[in-house]
Amino acid sequence: MNSRPLRRGNWSVQELERLRQLLPARGVLTTAQLLRRSAVCVERKAAELLRVPPRRGDWTDSDDQVLQDAWGAVDARLLAMMLGRMPHDVRKRATDLRERPLAGPWKQPERQRLKRLYGTRADADLEVCLRRPAGEVRAMAQALCLAKDKRFAAAVAGAGGVASAVRAFAGRPTHMPRWTAGEVERLRAIYPDRDNLAVAQTLGRTVTSVANKANQLGLHKSPVLLADIGRANVSLRYRPADPTTAVTVATPGRVAPIEAAAQAP
Repeated sequence: MNSRPLRRGNWSVQELERLRQLLPARGVLTTAQLLRRSAVCVERKAAELLRVPPRRGDWTDSDDQVLQDAWGAVDARLLAMMLGRMPHDVRKRATDLRERPLAGPWKQPERQRLKRLYGTRADADLEVCLRRPAGEVRAMAQALCLAKDKRFAAAVAGAGGVASAVRAFAGRPTHMPRWTAGEVERLRAIYPDRDNLAVAQTLGRTVTSVANKANQLGLHKSPVLLADIGRANVSLRYRPADPTTAVTVATPGRVAPIEAAAQAP
């Protein structure tokens, strides 16, 4: 727990920039913690800094992007100020997006967004953020070895709000069991030469758990694997996506197939 006193007084240019970056994705409370400001102070400054002129008419792609990035993290009233809309219009648009889900294989940008948002959003909110049914979201999260962040789960449970959505993660517990000596030795053996998803699947843990334990043990990826990952990232960035290699989710209760490289034993 950070015992340093909260900041007061005028906001610096750096703080304002961090507020712009953090609040849409993190929400008021987490942003306040990171900036060491009170939640009331952050909300007041956000309403002043991020407010846009009132808008009417059709929603643009950029409007939808803002809504989807912030839904579930930012209160509808503050989000309405950021979009220049009325709160009931924002809620209606979120309902429209939820009721018109995307179909077909998941694309790489969708998987990246899921990785970024899954830990701190309820599954019901992710239906808006990703425009995918909750069952597909849970199945893809399981395929990618994702889990809800412990701090988020604790906050939700304490608030009594969407705790059921957090506990519904395909039967997977939020709190991972302690690492056994055998698991640690297995991690030491396979971590340098496999990506974190493959390691997590092998050990039956989340990617976050694997990354944290490897960092604690001072483990590193091999130069060969790092070079392979670098080439793969460049390929994804500069080449058109190949639909035959996309991750797909056949049924909500089934673990989705992923790229062969990640499945390698």
